[in-house]
Parts: sequence; structure tokens; C-alpha cells
Amino acid sequence: MGAEPDLLWAKGERARRFRFGVFELDPRGGELWKAGVRTRLQPQPTRVLSLLVSRCGELVTREEIQREVWPEGTFVDFEQSLNFCIRQIRTALGDQAATPRYVETLPRRGYRLLVPVEIVGGGDSAPSESRRERAPALVQGFPAAAVALSRPRPLRRPAVVVAAALAGLVAGVAGMKLLVSHPAAAVPAFQRVTFGRGYVDSARFGPEGQVIYTAAWDGRPASGFVVRTASLDARPLPQLGTRIVAVTQPGELLFFAGEGKTLSRAPLLGGPAKALLEDVVAGDAAPPGDDLAVARSTDGGPARIEYPLGHVLGTALRPSALRISRDGSRVAVAEHPVAGDDRGRVVLFDGKGHRRVLTDGWASLNGLAWSPDGREVWFTATRVGADCALQAVDLEGRVRTLVPALGRLVLHDVFADGRALLERTTLKAEVRFRGAADEAERDLSWLDLPRVAQLSLDGRSILFYESGEGGGPVYASYLRAIDGAVPVRLGSGRAMALSNDGRFAVSIPVEAPDRALLLPIGPGEVRQVREPGIVEFEWAALTPDGLSLVFTGAGPSGRARVYVKPLTGGAARPVTPEGIGLWGNAIAPDGSAVVARCESALCVYPLAGGAPRRIADSVKMSPVGWPAAGAVIARDASLVPARLFRFDLATGRRTPWRELMPPDRSGVRRINSVSIAADGQSYAYSFTRQVSDLYAGG
Repeated sequence: MGAEPDLLWAKGERARRFRFGVFELDPRGGELWKAGVRTRLQPQPTRVLSLLVSRCGELVTREEIQREVWPEGTFVDFEQSLNFCIRQIRTALGDQAATPRYVETLPRRGYRLLVPVEIVGGGDSAPSESRRERAPALVQGFPAAAVALSRPRPLRRPAVVVAAALAGLVAGVAGMKLLVSHPAAAVPAFQRVTFGRGYVDSARFGPEGQVIYTAAWDGRPASGFVVRTASLDARPLPQLGTRIVAVTQPGELLFFAGEGKTLSRAPLLGGPAKALLEDVVAGDAAPPGDDLAVARSTDGGPARIEYPLGHVLGTALRPSALRISRDGSRVAVAEHPVAGDDRGRVVLFDGKGHRRVLTDGWASLNGLAWSPDGREVWFTATRVGADCALQAVDLEGRVRTLVPALGRLVLHDVFADGRALLERTTLKAEVRFRGAADEAERDLSWLDLPRVAQLSLDGRSILFYESGEGGGPVYASYLRAIDGAVPVRLGSGRAMALSNDGRFAVSIPVEAPDRALLLPIGPGEVRQVREPGIVEFEWAALTPDGLSLVFTGAGPSGRARVYVKPLTGGAARPVTPEGIGLWGNAIAPDGSAVVARCESALCVYPLAGGAPRRIADSVKMSPVGWPAAGAVIARDASLVPARLFRFDLATGRRTPWRELMPPDRSGVRRINSVSIAADGQSYAYSFTRQVSDLYAGG
């Protein structure tokens, strides 16, 4: 037999219990307690759960589980035994594989415990009544060496301080001060302040340290709340829009209203909202509230960074966050150079408009704020996958990790006294398919972040790509039969489209987006397509005859447009004006035209050149596909469900076609891609499910 598993309870901790969420685990007796009620686990599920508990927040691979729980010389059907253990664990925890709260499956790789763990002491008695009724916990969790802290303040309420580190690592999520001026060895803690099932959209500290946030709980639309960490009773803010931009010292909220790009303001204490600016994609306010910084985009090109309003500092590609420094002299921006992807960099502008990239090369970057002393920019990012850590970069470009990734972290704000708002989120994309003869949709998800590119012409295969940990740093393109067979990996990059003859898939490399790749489905060599003057291919597909490439491309100016390029040679020809792109396969079945936006509606653009033809009743629509002659499918601006309509080009008639929405809507932000087969009935779509908890200082 092999050695005992490397677990806390196997190293002199047999008398201790471990608390996570509402549960306490007694590994010695194989007992799981919840509110004084005991559930007995069989020995092997106990050992698997104990291993996950001992490494909370980390991926525990299937190989590690086999080595520790079924060591060499143990003769079992490992796959069947492990699946049995995970089912038993989930049943005991009341957990679900599709929307995990405790145990997350990383397909084909392993499992991860999503919640922090606390050692609560020994003894054979059941957990006491006082333990079961204690207040919401403060969770220790960040390596003491990673962040220099100020002296902790006394907590205003009882707190459970969690030691979730094994082998010298303390890891978790919760809230005290994160000051960087003193090399104290105190362990930071973050207090959970949200308890719904869904996602947090935005959050900021208020002028008195209260937490103001927007969230979508239980499948409902996003709405606003305010909460104080002393009570955790959230109060609705009906005047708040979908995303907070800033909260000023005088108590004014700046936010985005509706689903558009209208920046509005309203009093925190209540009162009507006032629209301020259109075409804003990101913004911030100086604490007094008298100066605003915004990123504005009106034509699909790079956004103008203005600070103060009207004074253009420069431009940034697809900015997701913008923050004014504490002394008001600089603006930091989270910039995303690849269309449709959150890989990014941190860019700094000074008051004279000098632009400087502080740090680059992050596979996923979300969240941005200035450090308490204003000498660093804090952000959440990762080099590979989607599990972001809290990072800091100083003004010289030196990067350090403040909080290692425990799942996916998103920074929302840092208060002047050093407290931070961190969202801890589980991100999982799913793929669903329904054929013409199917009575219901089927789940055809693969790894962690699949995204549908296109259904094959006959509707029997789905082209998709993986952009998370499963896809790796350069992503991976796959082709999967609709019968659920194991997908075939075609190559790297972001898959875009299939050729009608089924011989090639079009992909765009994330590390070299100045080209498109033709990946052979069967035997053959990869072919590159490049065009002089195009620095980024944003989308691409072959014409139905396979002789030309239609693509959305951007030159040095950053403004995209649609082109068509013969594969036999010759320069690409513009099809649409600058600022008008196409990001889905809406090519006519005969290859004569494409459907793309024109101002606020849809137009048919001939590939051979000529004036576009406007499609009636298509205002605020986006093209989805052109499955049959004379019939275009488009969707309106709704995010969930995705409402699709059929446009008859001959009669100009618009009719509802489908409403796409997964059975469980919780945590679903939007249906992000849809593809329709040539039969006009079969379809596939993908969406991302985000389940979040927000943590703040005590």
C-alpha cells in the first residue's frame, strides 16, 4: 500500500473539524455536520472531500486524487469510483455540478473546493449551538508575505477567522486593511457582503465606507443595493442603473442607465436620475465629484480618453475600466487589444496626454483601482486561463501579486483607508444545441469556457473554441459531432467559421491577430491569410464557394470594416464603411452579399460593391445568420433571453423566430453567440454563467 494521503487530518489533526460554508467535516469519523444534523459519509468519499478541503481553492487533479486516495496497488475501477465519490459528496452538500457552490468540476482535469476552510478545534461532540448561530464569517486568506498590512482594527462584530492554508499557505477571501506602507505580518481578511445566487455587476465604496453594488440574483435583472458591513442588511437602490461608475464624496452616484452607454447621475439618498453623456464605455469621478474622466466611442474605433471632460488625453482599445489617481494627475485604463476577448493591459495617461503601457500580456484582465497611497495601480488578472489574482503594478512597471487566485477574483474598488472590494466568482461557459427534430435542447459543453462559432451546413457538427484554462494560453479550436462524441482539436486560436464543403475551419490566432488561419478538418496543412495594412482580424469566414475570405479587419487607426479577399491572389476590397464590422456568419447562401449594421439598422452590402440596401424594421438589430435565400435571422438588443427574428427580404416582413434561454437563468449575463444551420431550424448557442460573492473590509 502507498503512503497516507498528505492531508491535515493525517498529520496529527485527527481531533479537529474543518468548517466550510454551513458545514463542518470530521474526517476522523467520516461525519459531515450542518446545523447540528449529522450525515455519515463512506470512507472513500470522506477521503476525497478531505483532500479537497486540505487544498481549498486549488485544482486537485484526478491523478492526485488517485495517488492519494487509491494509491498504487489498490485495484479498483478508478473512474467509476471517483464519480461515485463526487456524487456522494455533492448529495451530502446539496450541491450541483452545473452551478456549483462547493465542489467545482474542471472537465477532464479534476476538482476544486470553492469556499474557504476554517479549523474549528477538536472533540467528539457535535458542533455547539453557539457555533451554528454565529455571525457571518471573516475569512483569512492571503499569504502574509504577499501584502504588507497596517495594524488590524478591532472588528465591530463577532467574526470567524479562517485558517485555510495547508503546507504554509493561507488562502481565501474576506476584508481588513490592505495598506502597503508597513511590513506587518498580519493576515488580511475579507468579509462576505452578498448572499444571493447570481452575479455581481459592479461595486463601489460610498463616502462613509458603505458598500454600493449592482447584482442580478436568481435570474432577475440587475438592480442596485447598499449595505453596511456592520449589519449586512442590503437596502435596495431603485434609482441605480445597471453598472456603477463612481460614488462622489458629496454622495452622488454615477452609473450607466439601461443597457446602453448613457452615463447618468442621481443622489445616493434618493431622487430622480439625470442623464449626462452618451456613448460612454467607461468612466470615473474625482472624489469631490467636480471632475469626470470618461472613455467615449461613437464609431466602433478606439475610445477617446477625456479628462477632464472635453480634454482628450489619447485613445484606448476597448477599455473596460478607467480610474483617476488619488492626486488627480493621472488616469489608469484597462485596455483590451483583441476584439471579443478580455486579455488586456494596464495603460497610464498623464495630464499632458502621454500614454504609457505599465504592464501587458495578461490572458484575462478585469477590475482596476489605485492603491491607498496612490503609488500603484491594483488590478485582477492572470497570464493563463480565467482564474485572476489581485496584482499591483507601480509607476515604473514593476508587478507583484497581492492576493493569489482562489478561483476568479475581480477587483471593484479600494477605499482611501486601505479596504478593498473583491468579487470572487465562478465562471463557466455552456453550449446548447437543438436539431430540427429534437423536442428539447441538448448540453454539448466541453471544457471550461467554450464559445460556439458555427454549426456545419448540415447541422451535424459544431465548431467552437475554448478560451479558459482548458484552451490554454493560445486557445484551442474544436469540431464536435452533435451526438456528443469527443471533440476533435483542430488547432489553436479562436475558431470563426466552417467552409461549406466541410474541408476547413477558419481561425484567428490570439498571439498573432494580424492573420487568419485555414485549419484543415482532415489531412492537410494550415494555410495563412494576411492582408497588408490589416493589423487585426476580428472575424473571418469563407464564401460559400470557398474562393474568397470575408473578414472584419482593422488597420493602424483601429477602426474596423468588412473586406472580401480572393484566396487566389489580389488585394482585399472594402465592403462596408469604416466603423461597420461583422462578427457572425451572415453571408448570403449564394455568396453575393453580407448583412451588417448601417447606422442603427441592418443593411445588405453587396460583396461586388454597390450601395447597401436597408432592411425594413431592423432598428437596433444584430445579424445572426443567413440560412436560406431571402431569409435573414437577427437578434434584438436583449441579453437574456436572446430574442431572434426572421426577416423576409422579399416582403420586408419581420416575424419572431426563437427565444433562447437556458432552463436555469441564474448567473447568465447574456447569450453570447448563436449559429443556425442551413435548414433554418437547427441551432446552437453558448453563454457564460457567473456565480459571484462580494467581499469587503470590516
